[in-house]
Amino acid sequence: MQYQPAPFVRRLGARLLDLGFCYGLAFVLVVPVGVLFIPVVILTGGMTDALASAAAGLCVFLAYVGTEVFLLVRRQGQTLGKGLMGLRVVPASATSPSITLVSALIRLAVLLSPFVFMVLAGSFPASSALNGVAIVGTLSLVASLILTLVPPRGDRRAIHDWAAGTRVVRAPKRKIDFREDLKLALPGKVDLTKQTV
Repeated sequence: MQYQPAPFVRRLGARLLDLGFCYGLAFVLVVPVGVLFIPVVILTGGMTDALASAAAGLCVFLAYVGTEVFLLVRRQGQTLGKGLMGLRVVPASATSPSITLVSALIRLAVLLSPFVFMVLAGSFPASSALNGVAIVGTLSLVASLILTLVPPRGDRRAIHDWAAGTRVVRAPKRKIDFREDLKLALPGKVDLTKQTV
């Protein structure tokens, strides 16, 4: 099957939409994650800034896994933002029409690692090793932007696409069904036979 590479502006729009959906889902996860933190709060004698940051970080991380990993696999390569922008993530080799859970996890790890390193470097400013890793992370983000803006071979693959063996291509737009799509973003068994492209 012949795919057209995704334009940079659409990819950026999809990423911004997905971040918005991610933070919306993170707010939904505040209550269950808060319940999980109750024993820790009791044992430590109260909510500290570190515990609050850890709980908030866990909510955002879980929401991002749901919106970026589970939806990619369960919505045939389309997150909510990619669906609205008419994009889909497919394997670069085109041997299969949809990406695997492993590919989605690799994409997420490579995509998030620069931000994790930057946060760690900011938390421990005296660490020259973490500062160096944060600089490498920043350079990888810049390289991804360049690769999607000015592709060397016309396929517009970012670093996380190269690492996961995927690419983002044009696809039919897909509306959001929040009731069904929320189920797809959460862990657990989902009946995928009812899903349509």
